[in-house]
Amino acid sequence: MMFLLIQYTTILHDINFFIMNKFTKEYYEDGIRKHISGYENYSWQPTRSIPEALDIQNYFEFDNCVDYGCAKGFLVHALRILGSKAYGEDMSEYAIENCHPAVKDYLSAPNKKIYDLLICKDMLEHVEEVDIPAVLHLFKQKSDQFFFTIPLGDNDRFRIREYEVDITHVTKKDEEWWINMFEKNGFELIKFSYEFGSIKKKWIDKFPYGNGFFILKYDDSYDG
Repeated sequence: MMFLLIQYTTILHDINFFIMNKFTKEYYEDGIRKHISGYENYSWQPTRSIPEALDIQNYFEFDNCVDYGCAKGFLVHALRILGSKAYGEDMSEYAIENCHPAVKDYLSAPNKKIYDLLICKDMLEHVEEVDIPAVLHLFKQKSDQFFFTIPLGDNDRFRIREYEVDITHVTKKDEEWWINMFEKNGFELIKFSYEFGSIKKKWIDKFPYGNGFFILKYDDSYDG
């Protein structure tokens, strides 16, 4: 067990180093022109973030929550506008330093704090397949209730081709692969769907199976 924890810690350190060096100012502000991401002058859009936050509030019961991979904290800001005790964690120094000013005190680098709900929106596809178990192990230390949104793929290509522009998207798997990955790592799938309120709604008509929404729980009894 001690060896496994050391191994996980080493992997997470390597992931942190990778992300800090990839998710820079260019990625968020000039990504489209530089052909490295789908971002361009990434900024607060209340008409998008507030409905998404409301959908989360209406579905989950929680006293506090964390958006893991929060970037500049726009979902955190929306949740707080609606009265939730929301926090954000991200490995990108640039994103945290250039966050929405209203949530500056509520964002940080990843830490050991525990929450009622962990939201992970469009983050796991940035993690190499071999490293995903280590990230999931970290998540199990932070919460027992999870909401993941993940773009889905077949044969190592996303079903929504626009997602291919992001050079940090490295894991492109289908829903069965992800469900198996979660269950192998001790998570219980509560619900899977291809849509969740307003989140990713713009893709539904053209790509109804392009995104996956996974609601999961964890307790020690799920681990084999």
